[in-house]
Amino acid sequence: MPYDTPLEDQPLTHPDKRHPPSPATRVATKKREDRRTPPDELAAALVESVSADSLRSTVEALSAFHTRHTFSPLIGPAAEEIVTRLAAAGYPDVDRRGWANGGHSADNVICTKPGTSADKPVIILCAHYDSRMEDANNATARAPGADDNASGVAAILEAARVLAPVALSSTVQFVAFSGEEQGLWGSAAYAAALHATGTEAYRVLNLDMVGRPPEDGSVTVERDLGNAVPGNDAASQALGAVMAQAAADHTALPVRLGPIYASDYMPFEAHSDVTIGAYEGEGNPHYHRTSDTPATLDYDYLADITRITLATVAVAALTD
Repeated sequence: MPYDTPLEDQPLTHPDKRHPPSPATRVATKKREDRRTPPDELAAALVESVSADSLRSTVEALSAFHTRHTFSPLIGPAAEEIVTRLAAAGYPDVDRRGWANGGHSADNVICTKPGTSADKPVIILCAHYDSRMEDANNATARAPGADDNASGVAAILEAARVLAPVALSSTVQFVAFSGEEQGLWGSAAYAAALHATGTEAYRVLNLDMVGRPPEDGSVTVERDLGNAVPGNDAASQALGAVMAQAAADHTALPVRLGPIYASDYMPFEAHSDVTIGAYEGEGNPHYHRTSDTPATLDYDYLADITRITLATVAVAALTD
């Protein structure tokens, strides 16, 4: 299988969600009374179709792999599990697109839902499917990675299932990355490959650890706050406001606003794409531990994160 644009010996680093560059702050959100626009009506229909049982099934299937470490031989079968589930959701043509870096290689899983309009930005809904435990270089230890990040992948796959019969103006890509825990290798390769073709900027929604609510039950909406390309900050913050409003309109989740950092949206931001993320916030005691199992997750919370993601896609895909 052909590789994406090869990485140029990108260093082995280990993203750490425990140390944000700035704290997330609680914001007041209020449900709107008038939600009769086509995007709002579509969002209302989509959120009703989200299944917590479907989300649990995906988390359990991915966590059943002894590990999904990028350097493990199990990373390939884990990718194939995602392909199989996307096919079952109504997408028979799913790509496994390889990347190579520093003597290692693995696949990103790319599923494209074509839109009806060629002049709208492509929306990339993404999450990483690789996992690790405390020793980042140990590719054989048990690393179920239920919250980090089978939860994000489950939300992506559930969004794909719900959106399968829905006509959208924008093309939507559902993408599961490998190599995140080694330094965003898979997403860096894919972002470089997309932009090597000279395509327009994308809208990127990244889900990384969205299955275990913090003490206040909130979701953190992550926005671009002055990274490699400051010119895309305003659009990112506007899209983040859409996600925050979706939380108020379709769930009871309190909202915090925080920065993007240490996950797969960063390579896209560096290519000038508009990026946001949803994140449960700091405090999971099972982070990068063997104890990060499906039993530690709250599937109603994960369903709500999926709902606000779907509602955000509905607005972006019809009005951007």
